[in-house]
Amino acid sequence: MRRLGAAKFRMLATLLLACVSVRAEQAIPEQQVKAAYILNFTRYASWPAPVLVEPHAPLVVCMVGPGATDMARQLQKRAAGSHPLELRIVNRVEETEPCHAVYLALPERSRQSAWLTRMREQAILTIGDSASFLADGGMINMLLVDGSIRFEVNLTAAKHSGVSLNPRMLALAERVVGGDPK
Repeated sequence: MRRLGAAKFRMLATLLLACVSVRAEQAIPEQQVKAAYILNFTRYASWPAPVLVEPHAPLVVCMVGPGATDMARQLQKRAAGSHPLELRIVNRVEETEPCHAVYLALPERSRQSAWLTRMREQAILTIGDSASFLADGGMINMLLVDGSIRFEVNLTAAKHSGVSLNPRMLALAERVVGGDPK
């Protein structure tokens, strides 16, 4: 078995540590756990060359919906590899054009579906937390399982957009739909 490099091991350990209970007495608030997941998802994703060419260019993470401001606050001054995160709160799908990743927290399925349909042809990592997120074309859905935040992946949506997801991340997913994760 190959040994993991120190940097890769730290990233994997960070992702695993994000799998903490959100209902334990001294639990980390759910939004803080979700923010940690979002950060790690951006670290384990790769965008096509024309999208993120410069090695130190900001990686633009857009937040949509209730709690977006609090979630963005959790991610301030963070980086995905050599890319500092640039956080934006957006209210219209047209504002997602410069985004590399979008976290959608839309309570209405029709709005969520419309946003995902509009972003489908773009190299944007889409992250959400609703029961219908993957079915509507989202890439990564966070869900509560036995008091812990877990995630599931729509590999077809990711491949269609040109965004690649690291196999190590896929191995940690609760469920991967739409193809062979390897």
